[in-house]
Amino acid sequence: MRHFNRPLVLALFALATYSCANLKNNASTETLDGHNAQNSLDWQGTYSGVLPCADCEGIETELKLNNDQTYSLTSKYLDGENSGTDTLTGTFIWKGNNVQLERKIKDIRPDVFKVEENQVKQLDLEGKEVTGELANAYILKKNGNSEVEDKKWKLVELNGKPVSGSADTHYIIFHSKEGRLEAKAGCNMMSYGYAIKNQLQLRFTPGITTLMACQETTEDELKAVLDKADNISVGTDVLTLNKARMAPLARFELVK
Repeated sequence: MRHFNRPLVLALFALATYSCANLKNNASTETLDGHNAQNSLDWQGTYSGVLPCADCEGIETELKLNNDQTYSLTSKYLDGENSGTDTLTGTFIWKGNNVQLERKIKDIRPDVFKVEENQVKQLDLEGKEVTGELANAYILKKNGNSEVEDKKWKLVELNGKPVSGSADTHYIIFHSKEGRLEAKAGCNMMSYGYAIKNQLQLRFTPGITTLMACQETTEDELKAVLDKADNISVGTDVLTLNKARMAPLARFELVK
């Protein structure tokens, strides 16, 4: 009859149990094939949203994560006694699927965000995800809209009136990597900075243009639209620039 070493068997059983539990706990931060947020997601970019605030209406937050593992975190307090804007910069480190924003003052707890597809979640003081009704309030969405960016859109309607012209003379392109809008509505080239937040919110920053004398006025009308527009709508091969919920200011068709 074979005799078993009872202490050894118990030890091996405990080791196997621990290994299974540890593998299960780590499943949320790294898959069995080694994939995680750092090496499988397009995480570089800017994320924005409004985080909860104890003594104000919210904290308008923008987090930029760079390829060289540096970050910029801008927080704007909405109303309340702490009204104002703060910007922090520094480096971050990866911990599984999470990024930890390092602080220059070591005794201040660093912010930790879980990186997911096109969004990040701010974790609580214990490094855990916030659950319950407030869970979605701690999410920052990645800026941009892949349905719109890096595509050529031909201008076909401006302020409710049809526009004649070709895809070479009347168009816009949102260049995502540069955060730059390329536009043309006649003979001059126009270039504006832009940001798309929450997929649909739009903001342009002052741009530059070439100074050729154009015979038509479409160019000036498009410039006025770019100054007014604050959101976009996108459908099947159609893009519109809008102001609030009013009628579209400009309509474009996808150039294929």
